[in-house]
Amino acid sequence: MSDPTILIERCGARADIVLHRPERKNAVVQQMAVELRDAIHSVGDDPSVACIVLRGAGGSFCSGMDLKAAGADLKAEPVSAWVEVHTAIYRCPVPIVVALERFAINAGAALVLAANVVVAGESSFLQVSEMAMGVPAPMCQAWLHLRHSPAVADRVTLLADRIPSTEALRLGLITEVVADDQVASRAQELADRIAGYPASGRQGVRAVWRDLRGELDDPDAWFTALAAGHRP
Repeated sequence: MSDPTILIERCGARADIVLHRPERKNAVVQQMAVELRDAIHSVGDDPSVACIVLRGAGGSFCSGMDLKAAGADLKAEPVSAWVEVHTAIYRCPVPIVVALERFAINAGAALVLAANVVVAGESSFLQVSEMAMGVPAPMCQAWLHLRHSPAVADRVTLLADRIPSTEALRLGLITEVVADDQVASRAQELADRIAGYPASGRQGVRAVWRDLRGELDDPDAWFTALAAGHRP
């Protein structure tokens, strides 16, 4: 049996979901996508959890899809599990705080863009480089469309370059920049603060934002259509 690629750590009302492939800089493979989807469902549905921290093992966040493993792994089921990760995030009833250490590239960037709060290190960067590779970036584009202006979305996807944490903060892609060695602890601190607020407050704020921004009628179909290259 393969070693787990996702770990769950509990601290009071906070749950840390840890991407755990440090030897591959937490690059995503099919097993990780499945385990991450299941972890988000499990933790999000747990009434004792009030906030989630999503972070990577080994001092980095996520280097994207594991292209080395793709031939034997991701091509067998290239879309479904990763799409399901993002529908799980969209449906997750509790806030998600990402600890962005070192880098978040492509698939990793999509997780950052999906988060409610992002703490990044001074030397960290975000990059959506699929365009330079000749392919679209459907999950990154989905969250950019849902949460950011067309100008910011175009800057991120069309230039396809590394966006330093300071610029990401200016663009509104992340929440806060801290010293590199304080990223995880600061993300946990903010998550603990959020978890300490009344549940009615968290739920009420989420409901109002969904009303104002517009709830997706069918998130599963919407994300799946984007991944398949079609607009719903």
